[in-house]
Amino acid sequence: MTLNLNDLNLNACNIGFIGCGNMASAIVRGLINENFRALRIKISNPNEEKLAALHLDTKVQTTTNNREVAEFSNILLLAVKPQVLPQVCEQLKDIDLTDKLIISIAAGITTDKIAQYLAQKVSLIRAMPNTPATVSEGATGLFANQKTSQSQKESAESIFKAIGIIEWINDESLMDVVTAIAGSAPAYIFLFIQAMMEYAVKQGLEPVSARNLATQAVLGASKLAQLTPEKELQALREAVTSPNGTTAAAIASFEQNEFSNIIKQAVAAAISRGKELGEQA
Repeated sequence: MTLNLNDLNLNACNIGFIGCGNMASAIVRGLINENFRALRIKISNPNEEKLAALHLDTKVQTTTNNREVAEFSNILLLAVKPQVLPQVCEQLKDIDLTDKLIISIAAGITTDKIAQYLAQKVSLIRAMPNTPATVSEGATGLFANQKTSQSQKESAESIFKAIGIIEWINDESLMDVVTAIAGSAPAYIFLFIQAMMEYAVKQGLEPVSARNLATQAVLGASKLAQLTPEKELQALREAVTSPNGTTAAAIASFEQNEFSNIIKQAVAAAISRGKELGEQA
C-alpha cells in the first residue's frame, strides 16, 4: 500500500513509541517501508537488547527513557499492555502534552481514563491493530476523542494504513467489539487452521502440504469476501456447497455442533474480558 505521507505533513512530525513489542515494531517497520524517515522515530523500552535489534534493522532512535520519547514526539504511541499503562502515564503527566497527539493501543482503557491518568486534556486516539500488521495485512479500529483535530486523524490514518486497513469507530464502547473481531481474531483463525492441519496430517497428508493448502484456503476465502462486498457471505458459502456434496457434509457437522454459537460465545468472552481490563486499570 503506497501512502502519500507528504500530503498529510506526517513527514514533518516526530513519532515516538513507548513500548517495543511486536505491534510497535510492526508499525515502525511499516512506516520505514513507506519511506518515513527513521531519524524522526524514537522508541523506548527497558530491554536494551530489543532496542538494539530494532535499531540495527531500522536505524530508528532508541532510549530507555519514556519521558525523552514523550518530549521528542509530535505523535506519541503508547504501545504497552493495559496493566502497565497507568504507570507509564504517571511518568508523563507533568510533561505538557496538550499540543501532541496521543495514540494508545492498550485494550479496554478508554480515552477519558487515559486523559485522567495523564492529568491533562489531550488529543487522544485509541487504536486496536492486530498481528497481521507484521506482514502489512493488519486490521485496525480507530476512535478519536473530541479534542482530536481532523489533521491529527489523518496522520493516525497514515500511520495505520502503513500496516493494513483502518476503520473509524464512532462509539468508543464498541472498541471492545473491535478487539474481539479484529485484535484477537487472528488467534481464532490460527486455531481453526491448526485443527484442520492436525486432522489432515493424521489422515496422511504431509505437514507442509497441509499447512500450505489450509492457509491459502483461508487467505483466498478472506480475499474473495473482501473483493466482492456486494455478495452476502451466505451466498459465497452456498456457491461452494453443492447439495449432498463434501462441503454440505462439513457444514451439516458444523451446524450440528453449533459452530456459530461457539464463535459467538468466544467473541462475547473477548468483549467481556476487554471491559474487565478497562475496569481493572
